[in-house]
Amino acid sequence: MPKPAAVPLFILAVTIAIALPARPQKAPPLPPETRENERHSFAVNVLRAINNSELDYKKQHGTYANWGALIENGYFTESGTKFISEDFFTVAHALYGRGPEIVPGWKLRLNTSNNGLSYDALLEDVNDPKCGFAGLTDERGLVRLGKSGACPL
Repeated sequence: MPKPAAVPLFILAVTIAIALPARPQKAPPLPPETRENERHSFAVNVLRAINNSELDYKKQHGTYANWGALIENGYFTESGTKFISEDFFTVAHALYGRGPEIVPGWKLRLNTSNNGLSYDALLEDVNDPKCGFAGLTDERGLVRLGKSGACPL
């Protein structure tokens, strides 16, 4: 049988342990392959949003648009875009701007040609100077990913 003084000390210790908030735990850093997958997913989905907005713009105006026209017409704003599913939150709610980086860390070259009947887009990861990761698309709607020839795919 425990001594009478030991029981209150035990209860006090348990009470303190329950009352003290747990220290916040830092999430472990993502492994490199996960960060790379996130970058790839972001690029693919930004380019899909561009393809979707270009289709809508062409339906409204008869030609494809450059980035400035997409911004001016509200396709991409400082609060995001409606041309991608909410499932891709970081793309749907990114802070889009005129450039040179359309969102922090990403440069876009969006060119129209053939009197606005075609376009091509190159989205470059500026945080990858070694391999030059980029995504590409055009009016056909295919999204391609690539790196410099010196880096493995």
